[in-house]
Amino acid sequence: MSKHIQWLYEELPGLVSRGVMPAEVAERLRQHYGAPGTPAGAAKRWAIILFSILGAALIGGGIILLLAHNWEELSRPVRAVISVAPLAVAAAIGAWLLWTGRTSTAWREGVGTFQTIAIGVAISLIAQTYNLGGRFDEFMLTWSLLALPVAYLLGATLPAILYLVGITVWTGAVGHDAGQRLWYFPLLGLALPFLWWTSRGNRYHPRPVLFAWVLAITMSIATGIALEQVLGRLEVWPVFFGGLFGLLFLVGARWWGDATAAWQRPLQNVGALGAVGLSLVLSFGDAWSPGRWHWEQIQTWRTVVELAAVAVFPVAAIALWVRSWTRRAWSEVMVGAVPALAVVGWTLGVQSKLLGAGLFNLYLFALGIGTLVIGLRERRLGTVNAGMAVLAAVILCRFFDSDLGFVVRGVAFIVIGIGFLATNLILLKWKGAAK
Repeated sequence: MSKHIQWLYEELPGLVSRGVMPAEVAERLRQHYGAPGTPAGAAKRWAIILFSILGAALIGGGIILLLAHNWEELSRPVRAVISVAPLAVAAAIGAWLLWTGRTSTAWREGVGTFQTIAIGVAISLIAQTYNLGGRFDEFMLTWSLLALPVAYLLGATLPAILYLVGITVWTGAVGHDAGQRLWYFPLLGLALPFLWWTSRGNRYHPRPVLFAWVLAITMSIATGIALEQVLGRLEVWPVFFGGLFGLLFLVGARWWGDATAAWQRPLQNVGALGAVGLSLVLSFGDAWSPGRWHWEQIQTWRTVVELAAVAVFPVAAIALWVRSWTRRAWSEVMVGAVPALAVVGWTLGVQSKLLGAGLFNLYLFALGIGTLVIGLRERRLGTVNAGMAVLAAVILCRFFDSDLGFVVRGVAFIVIGIGFLATNLILLKWKGAAK
């Protein structure tokens, strides 16, 4: 029975997104059947996949250790053959998988991982054997570009994830040429079709969801590094990051809006956490730089192009936010307001840092209260805790930002803690009564 319930739960998001059944019916089914146990078959499949990936990684590490033993005593031709041998074996196994048409996730993920590691080993050992030199950023870029085709050919998620991590590391390692960092965006574009490809059948499957988690996290890091000098010189980082986090949240709400579990909402979670974190930073007056922006700065074509590039994320996010208003999706409206507020706050902040900070203080209080009200109305414990966490965070920030004494701060912490406990107890009683 548990096996069939688990299968039904996996199918529900796709049925809702395709309009086969309304979301209310899906929720009633979940309430009727309750939480299923973990099916033994699914557990075995995931154990096989994880062990295949771990096995491939261990094999790669073992090969490296074996090659390191007495490496200097071998001739250069022998070193070259040994360096490319693991890659040749991995490529042969990958070709066999494609030839036989095997679709096993364990096989493809394991072979893809092994082949990706073998590529890195071959590049580094050949370069060391023939003293080719080169920089670390060049090695990471070469390795990443050679690993991406493995992901597409084998349909393996882990090589694609390693590609995202690799280009992020490369972006941070290119310290000698800030303009070269902008190549991160076309490099990122090469990986985006993989997300669409893997999510065609079921976007809530762990493979596309895991890829989306890494995509959202690495984007949040690498885009700031790529535009570090532009954002610092023009002082528009609040607008850029507000647009980035708002866009992640709103796109995730469109794409994974019918998810049944929190782990199936990668873009929403990263976008929401980023938006709230950015708002907390901007609620401090010192985050703004009044009087340092001059409109004469946009007289050059370079500055105009840079501002246009920075505006891509905020403009796209605001367009989706307006669409959320027309659909009356109030949870999207509340969190998705950060890009528009960042534009308004930046405009006010260049005149007075108190105006920009005051705007985001008001927004955080409104967000916390609104989330709390929605959670209480729908009797959802997680939403209530999220709203109270936002309120607690902004209150704590204001206490650390003021000259209040330790006694007042201590009492405030106790009151906030009591509020958390009391609200959770009330909701738990409501749920118990509902059963």
